[in-house]
Amino acid sequence: MLEERDDEQNSATEGYEHASDERLYTLMLNGDDEACAHYVARRVLEGNLKKQDVKYLDAAVNNLDPTAAVVGIRVHNVKNGQFKSARKEFLGYAVLEQIGDTDAHKRLKKAYRKSYELIDETDREVFVKTVNLLMAPIKDNYLSFTVEAVRADKSVADSKSALVVNLRFVDGKGREICHDGVYTAYLRGKDVAAARDRLADVVAEQMSVIADRLRIKTGEIYIDGKRVFRYDGSAPGGKMRAHSDGVQVLSGAELDIRVSGGGRLGRDVCSECGGAIGADGVCLSCGHRQAERERGIVIHKSKDMERLACTQCGAPVRIDEGGKTAYCTYCGTTFAVNGSSLIDGIRGLNYKSIRADMPEGATLPEIAFVRAGLAGGAITAIIPESFTVMPEEMRRIKYPTNAPRYIYTTPDSTVNLNFTFGGSLREDDVFAFGKQMIGSLKNTFPAAMFGEAKQISSPRNLVSVEFITQAIDQNIYNSMFFFSLGGKYGIGSWNCLGKDRWFWAQIFEHAVRTIEFNDDATE
Repeated sequence: MLEERDDEQNSATEGYEHASDERLYTLMLNGDDEACAHYVARRVLEGNLKKQDVKYLDAAVNNLDPTAAVVGIRVHNVKNGQFKSARKEFLGYAVLEQIGDTDAHKRLKKAYRKSYELIDETDREVFVKTVNLLMAPIKDNYLSFTVEAVRADKSVADSKSALVVNLRFVDGKGREICHDGVYTAYLRGKDVAAARDRLADVVAEQMSVIADRLRIKTGEIYIDGKRVFRYDGSAPGGKMRAHSDGVQVLSGAELDIRVSGGGRLGRDVCSECGGAIGADGVCLSCGHRQAERERGIVIHKSKDMERLACTQCGAPVRIDEGGKTAYCTYCGTTFAVNGSSLIDGIRGLNYKSIRADMPEGATLPEIAFVRAGLAGGAITAIIPESFTVMPEEMRRIKYPTNAPRYIYTTPDSTVNLNFTFGGSLREDDVFAFGKQMIGSLKNTFPAAMFGEAKQISSPRNLVSVEFITQAIDQNIYNSMFFFSLGGKYGIGSWNCLGKDRWFWAQIFEHAVRTIEFNDDATE
């Protein structure tokens, strides 16, 4: 098919075929994408292809030129070749797929099982470029937009898995401007629902950008007749109001957060012998059961921070403002810091722990909480009011591979909550599943510090575990939990900066214990 397309394009572009190299080169420098494709094709035949030539070719493919896409595939799919690139090869096929090349579609379909992440990203890239090229010259201030992804007719390759994207805009005079067949989306893979959600993500993200630029007030996106997104340009703090990933605020949430001055000694150490206390409140050394712990969300403020002493001279030790080092106020000796807590080696408390106390001088952050529907209504949980769906750009940076299905974050991205759903799991098997997953986590993060796993049986079975991992320049506190939803397994995970866990660890635990599940919601 690609060879046949070469013949068709050669016939249609006879002028390029007979143009001199100098002429083609001049046209390429002036932005002629098809001339660029012919120029580079000659260099390939001569075996004289240079890096600069490939840069021009890649730019032409990025402009969705099909002739350049054909040449790009040849350049980038040579095994062990200098310019071998699976991503650029897939991009070339995706460009050809959009003009109905069945061979290109079959190649992407065949490669999807092993290279689904690359191809999903390629689909996103082609859609964004297609819409941007369409909308670039438009400067009118439209009032609203509607995007409809409808079933393709039989003229489209693999029409059963294809959706055709149509755009509608309404201008200030009430006139409707239509752009039909802008893009053909293929619901790749076996999980059609997940593919449909990915399409909703990409379309919603890009249309929000366009709406911001054109000062559009409202917009809606429909996929297969179902509204999946509503844009509200006048709404502060984000545009996702009806998207399946979005945050649906149900009510406010007043959390009973109190500060206790007892420090960790009052809760983690046996009052009889000084031994460690287990999760059930019983001393692991002498068996003494401790008094019932305080109810509500209790932030323990340590009184022992001021008494931390330098191992060299005995003077007080202070933690710097960055929370990464500690220093002696008298002799200047410095000590390493693990998150917001000192490691072993300083007399006084051992602050290398999965939980930390409220540091000296710290105050409770002023954060409003809400109870909100998440993951398409499958989850109801207490979250910070500022939570939004993580932007796609940030999502790709934080989760370059195996990204969770649903990711929510604060504006500064320091506190996150995510959910992933997978294969079948019965309610009765949650505890065994949780144990298995924790074992896998410990193998995956051998250097991480893990806390004790907790099994919760009300209102349903749930397993949670907290652990601290090392990022590039700081620690990350994680609180992960496992459950069953609608017969499938669910994995949820809260995380924050390690230095902030003195506050968020208690919030995360409360949020997990008060979470609600809707088994009737379709995931």
